[in-house]
Amino acid sequence: MKVIGDISGRKVLVSPLDWGLGHAARSVPVMRILCAQNDVVILCGPSAYGFLRRELPDVEIIKIDDWRIRYPKHKINFFTILGWIPVMLRNSIHEHRFAKRLIKEWGINCVVSDNRYGLLFKRLECYIITHQVCPKMPKGFGFMEDLGGWMFKKYLSRFDKVLIPDFEDGDSLSGSLAGDRSLPKDKFVRIGILSRFCGSQAGTPSLQVSSILVLMSGQENQRTILENKLIAALDGCGREVLFVRGVGESRPILEDTDNIKFVNMLSGNDLYLALQSASLIICRAGYSTLCDVVALGKQAVIIPTPGQTEQEYLAERLDGRFGFRSLGQEDGNLAESIKKICTALKKNVLLHSV
Repeated sequence: MKVIGDISGRKVLVSPLDWGLGHAARSVPVMRILCAQNDVVILCGPSAYGFLRRELPDVEIIKIDDWRIRYPKHKINFFTILGWIPVMLRNSIHEHRFAKRLIKEWGINCVVSDNRYGLLFKRLECYIITHQVCPKMPKGFGFMEDLGGWMFKKYLSRFDKVLIPDFEDGDSLSGSLAGDRSLPKDKFVRIGILSRFCGSQAGTPSLQVSSILVLMSGQENQRTILENKLIAALDGCGREVLFVRGVGESRPILEDTDNIKFVNMLSGNDLYLALQSASLIICRAGYSTLCDVVALGKQAVIIPTPGQTEQEYLAERLDGRFGFRSLGQEDGNLAESIKKICTALKKNVLLHSV
């Protein structure tokens, strides 16, 4: 892996953003490469802590409390994002101060972070993993994208390297978020698709695999809204469905239906096997999930979180490409579209032709 494979003999602090499990999950292959050649300490939030303990049981992992971004019940808009800015700034200051103490205590001389913009330190090698060099603005505020992209790129340039998890050559998955704009190649480096399932070895599944795999993720209340819509669309669809809700084990497990098996979470091995065996995956348009789907060569229906500009852009861009079909959560025909796709699967019709 570019850049990461060149880091050796260091005391490295690795820290993924705690915004769902996506950043932690995609950082696993990076962490494994670093652990093979360095002394590694991981800093993560409470959501990722248990996951990383299972994936990397022999690595020192320290938990940091983050102030969570709260999603509204209504659709995210520009003013919602404005309200997030003070929380994100406070998080950056908090993580910087917390990590600074760890750096002194553990003798850290290299920092690799995933979307933690506060982990930039003078006189240390600092790398950041991100696919958002030029963030998307909500509809009606596109005129601010050039200015916002310039400011973002200028700040990211202060890191030693900006590592973009995207194809090294050819068509990009991230599009204009990072791949379609002219970036200094000595500073902004495509390191290839990041997925913890690359090179995975199949084990013995602890549950029966199904032809349709639903992967729920993201913040409430939008997670539950989509969950309810998908259950209504898939119940009795004539296909076996494994429905991974993406919630903690403390949450009650939903009662199975005739064709839907519900689980709150899956182990890494079970999730890998479920992804490999599924004829169709239904998921959010989160970038880490998209990378997993592409890495395994699967086809998927992607449903972006309403108002989350990055997911909406990716869903629109990837519709009909890389094996993806995009549907809208707020589309009144969502259930009908899902049922048509299920019928097409019975006839072995390609997803893009539905």
